[in-house]
Amino acid sequence: MKFGAQKGSSASAKEAPPVLTRHSSGFDQFCSLLQSSENLSILDMAGASQANISFITGFGHRISSDDIVGTMLDCFGEDFLDSQQAASKAQRFLDQSLTFPDQFFDGALVWDALQFLTPPLLEQTAAQLLRVMRPGGSLLAFFNSDEKATRIPVYNYRVQDNKTLLQVPRAGVSYQRAQYFNNRSLEKLFQNAASMKFFLTRDHLREVIVRR
Repeated sequence: MKFGAQKGSSASAKEAPPVLTRHSSGFDQFCSLLQSSENLSILDMAGASQANISFITGFGHRISSDDIVGTMLDCFGEDFLDSQQAASKAQRFLDQSLTFPDQFFDGALVWDALQFLTPPLLEQTAAQLLRVMRPGGSLLAFFNSDEKATRIPVYNYRVQDNKTLLQVPRAGVSYQRAQYFNNRSLEKLFQNAASMKFFLTRDHLREVIVRR
């Protein structure tokens, strides 16, 4: 895992990133879980969204929302990476995120939230994710795969259909400093999971499905 340049070295945090339409093989694979099972409990970590709620409940499943990036903004302020080094702020984040019982969800849409966390908070949050997942459950996550990137945009993810996502710029925070993730670092992060599957993409987001 590598970190981008120091703050202030790239795009302005006030410059709004563009709205993007994303064709996601990882989400398409996740949807196969939704289509082949009944009465699942799904966690959406992009916060409450009518588009996402309607899509998940349309399959007959239940959905819960946990706006983990919003929690980062509340706990860390405008610079997520720097502020995580303060033990009190890191503990506040852990206390406020993923406050669900053990083995509560069958699936989780993590989106790109984990790419804004640094060790040891990153590993602690990944462990919490696996804790709230039922055995056999799957989570979908995206990670920056551009080693040269210094800053990356912060998006909310809105479901359009089984293969298409709308990436909407996040209100209150536009960009964060980048971390680079390769397959090996992600395999280490989720070393306690049953399996992982990576998906080829044409952009700089690495898609992965982790099976509990």
